[in-house]
Amino acid sequence: MKREWAPAALALRDAVRAVLADHGGVELARSAEERPGVRADDLRPALESVGVLDLDPLGDAEESEAAMLAVRACGAVVAPWPVARALSVPVEWRAHCQAIYVVDGPVSHLDHADLFESAGAVPLGGDPPPRAVAPTGSRSRAPLDPFGVPVELRGPAGAAALPDRALLMSFVLDGFWVAGALETVALQAAGYAGTRRQFGKPIGRFGEIRWRLADIAVAMDGLDELATYTWFQVHRGRATLADALALRLGMLEAADSVLRHAHQVFGAIGLCEEHDLTVLDRHLAPVLLRPAGLSRTRSLLLEAVNRHGFRGTFDVPRR
Repeated sequence: MKREWAPAALALRDAVRAVLADHGGVELARSAEERPGVRADDLRPALESVGVLDLDPLGDAEESEAAMLAVRACGAVVAPWPVARALSVPVEWRAHCQAIYVVDGPVSHLDHADLFESAGAVPLGGDPPPRAVAPTGSRSRAPLDPFGVPVELRGPAGAAALPDRALLMSFVLDGFWVAGALETVALQAAGYAGTRRQFGKPIGRFGEIRWRLADIAVAMDGLDELATYTWFQVHRGRATLADALALRLGMLEAADSVLRHAHQVFGAIGLCEEHDLTVLDRHLAPVLLRPAGLSRTRSLLLEAVNRHGFRGTFDVPRR
C-alpha cells in the first residue's frame, strides 16, 4: 500500500487549508448555523476557486489522492459544505445529479439537502437506482443535526444504479472527512494539556491526562491507516461492501474514543459554546449517525462479511 501522497495532492491540501483559514476556519461552521447563506455564498465559491468540487475520487491516482486530502482538509474545520456528498457523484452523472446520500431504510432528514437542486439517495446495498431527494421544509437546527433538512425520497432519479466503486468511495470520503475533524480535536486537546497548568505544572504531565492523550493518538493512527488502506483498495477495484463498512466501524470507534477522551482533557470548558470542541463535536454527529450508527454498522458488517467474505490478516471466506 502506498503511504506517501503525491506532491500535487499535498499542494492542493495546503491550498484548501489556506482558503478555509482565510474564511475563518471552524468559525465558518459556527457562523453558518446562524447565517445558512454562508454555505452557498461564501464557502462554495471558495472551494470552487481551488478546484475541490471538480475532483474525481475515481479518477487517476493523483486526482483521487487530491480528493482524499481536500476532503480531509475540509473536515479539519468541519466546513459546512457537504464535499463528501458532492464528490460521491460519478463524473458522468454530475450534469443531472449534484449529491449522493447513502441511506439505510426510511429517512426523515438529510444534512445540507437544501443546497442541491438535484440529489439522489441510494440504499446501503447500492443495487436500485438512486431515489430523488426532495426537501419538504426548512432545516431543523437540532443541536446534534445543525444542517438537517426534512426530506422525502421520491421516484428514481435515473435509470442506472450507482456503480459499486462510487458507493464504496462514499464511505471512504466520509472516513477522510471525519479523520480531518478528529485530527483537529486531537491537536487542540494536546495543546490544551500542554498549556493548562494545575498544581504548578501542565496537566499533560499527570498520568490521567497522559493516557487519555495516548488513547487519542492510537485511535487517530488507526483511523488514518484504515482510511488510507480502504482508499487504496477501493480505487483499485479490490474492495467489497465489507471493506467499506469495516472502515465505517473503525471511524465510529475512533470518533467515540477521540471525542470522549478530549472532553475529559478539556473538562467543563470543552462544553462551552465558545469553544471549538463543542462545534466540532456537534458537526460530526450527523456523519456519525447517518447512514448507520455503531450498533447498526456492526450488524451490517457481519452481514456483508458473510455475503462477500473479508480479506485481511486472517481471511474470512464467504458463507
